[in-house]
Amino acid sequence: MNLLSYHSEGNFSVQGKKIIITGANAGIGKETAEVLAARGAHVTMACRDIRRGEDARAEILTRIPYARLDVAQCDLASLASVHAFAQTYREKHGYLYALINNAAVVTVKRESTEDGFEKMLGVNHIGHFYLTTKLLPLLNGKDNARVITLSSGAYKWGAIDFADPNLETFGIWKGYARSKLANVLFTTELARRLKASFVNAVSVHPGVTSTQIGVNRDTGVGQTIHDILRPLLKTAREGAQTSIHLASTRELVNGGYYYEGGKRQALKRPAMDPTLAKELWAWTEMEIGRRGFLNKNR
Repeated sequence: MNLLSYHSEGNFSVQGKKIIITGANAGIGKETAEVLAARGAHVTMACRDIRRGEDARAEILTRIPYARLDVAQCDLASLASVHAFAQTYREKHGYLYALINNAAVVTVKRESTEDGFEKMLGVNHIGHFYLTTKLLPLLNGKDNARVITLSSGAYKWGAIDFADPNLETFGIWKGYARSKLANVLFTTELARRLKASFVNAVSVHPGVTSTQIGVNRDTGVGQTIHDILRPLLKTAREGAQTSIHLASTRELVNGGYYYEGGKRQALKRPAMDPTLAKELWAWTEMEIGRRGFLNKNR
């Protein structure tokens, strides 16, 4: 597929627009960064591992030598790292067209973030929540700005249990589905709060995609299962198409919409609960505040 070919009447140029993509060193994030940079966007690749980020940037530049790509460290498992990234970005750029909350983790056993959150919820939801709220002042509705958060169809099997926020009764699927439900609920409440500003907020199911999510880089755990399933999965480039489309489409209206297969889809339970979305937002703010970050140099 020609990287410059995906233009239609419903899209506009991202030339010169500033975009942040989390987890942009591999998989869907890397493909999204390459295509948007090829179309002229100024992309910041927000990566946990700065070396992997620089390697990905160098690889993209071999194909797109004119690409405007910055690499910056942003470890979503650390509120301090998210805070430092957001502060530096705000001081350096002062403007943001699109934030693509792409990064995600799957853990095969219960792990905790630096701040004591169960890791899948901590990275997939809480880290992105904090990053988004720190960067909101840079988004301008007049520029058709947007926050795109990658979720999954797994949200349908998720449950938010405020009595067991750290998932002491751990299960891989239970934890992942919960974090993906949190992504959708976050988008719902974010859209409500941004309604007057005309900044768009949408969530995305990219499809079941062949990436290294769920594969332990140090031990290789999960690689065999991934290799067996690979022929049934979308490629990372295919999985990136909805994010790429939503970064450039004119059709967005701020309603917290959910997209799957490039099309808007109706949400299903339990994501259809605006009260739960508000409760999750309040809980997340409270937990971040308890760790001293909510009002830290906002």
